Amino acid sequence: MPEIYLDNCATTKPYPGVTKKVVKMLTEVYGNPSSLYRLGKESKLELDQARQIIADSLEAEEDEIYFTSGGTESDNLAIKGACLANSKYGNHIVTTVAEHAAVTKTIRDLKKQGWSVTYISAPNGVLDLEELERVITDKTVLVSAMLVNNEIGCIFPIDKIKQIIRNKQSPALLHCDAVQGYGKLPFTAASIGADLISISAHKIHGPKGVGALYVKKGTSLFSSILGGGQENGLRSGTENTAFISAFGEAVRIKFSTFHVDISYLKELRDYCIDGIINHLPKAVINSNKQGAPHIVNFSLPGLENKKVVEFLDLKDIFISSAAACKSKTPHSRGPSVLESLGVPRSLADSALRVSFSCYNSKSDIDALLHTLVEYCNTHNVELINKR
Repeated sequence: MPEIYLDNCATTKPYPGVTKKVVKMLTEVYGNPSSLYRLGKESKLELDQARQIIADSLEAEEDEIYFTSGGTESDNLAIKGACLANSKYGNHIVTTVAEHAAVTKTIRDLKKQGWSVTYISAPNGVLDLEELERVITDKTVLVSAMLVNNEIGCIFPIDKIKQIIRNKQSPALLHCDAVQGYGKLPFTAASIGADLISISAHKIHGPKGVGALYVKKGTSLFSSILGGGQENGLRSGTENTAFISAFGEAVRIKFSTFHVDISYLKELRDYCIDGIINHLPKAVINSNKQGAPHIVNFSLPGLENKKVVEFLDLKDIFISSAAACKSKTPHSRGPSVLESLGVPRSLADSALRVSFSCYNSKSDIDALLHTLVEYCNTHNVELINKR
């Protein structure tokens, strides 16, 4: 049986054109882009072309795109850079309970340094905008909210958050972690209104180890990496031209079939949700058909998600256990992201996440469901229809 990869939130298989681009850059266009001779100029041209492609995908300007080592660095640079550069306005940060660790841990570090933090609730994946409006003040420096939650696929209304900031006449900048939404939802920098947007290559069939940060023109940021002044002094260090160029190629391919891909992903998502309901009627669906097109999260009550993932692995089917513990001692850990979104701990501990790409098919979903039913039968768990 061929491998069935259904963990595209974790990473994606690179497009063939992307891997070819990496090889070409490493073997033919390997000059330092800061060098003045031909090899350097060729490398600089590839760098500029990738920057323009990514800028176009966000309907942004070329000089508003800064390359990083990935989504995590983009989040760190945006959050710390914005807070440190704008601390004259206050020391208050607003974020949500559902953010990725790259955001929560960065903000937690600032909290240790004396920053005040407010966490906005999102029951059942719906962000409490009234709570958000209450807590934003003239001392709020940054609001950080993800576009798509990586666990259940709920979508946060970034544009409405921006409007609230304006209505409150707050100096706060708006950062959006769009790592799971970029290439999956139709948006531009202007349409969501964020001042800072984090994106990553390996979530859209590009290479791991490269990402970008959109910085709206006129936004003040402190640099966390000093050196030769690359990336307009914001992120020094010789550019990873092979992966940056490949990132541009991934964006070019992804956005050339963007609307077709979204429609196809929605079809797979809905087929999967319907299949779970039909084959495993006692399963609990934690996602919904109004969320991101590529994510389905569900719980199998009475089963340990880690063991289910390991069983599927033996069958060459790869999915994710959605609620990783913060501690190996269940009673000592804090709430997981799923619990913060309103999922009871018992269901969070049995949660599984399936995430799709254009390389998947309905037959992949059929194989997954068949194998899950087999697992339930083997373990005498009554999650299936009795016929």
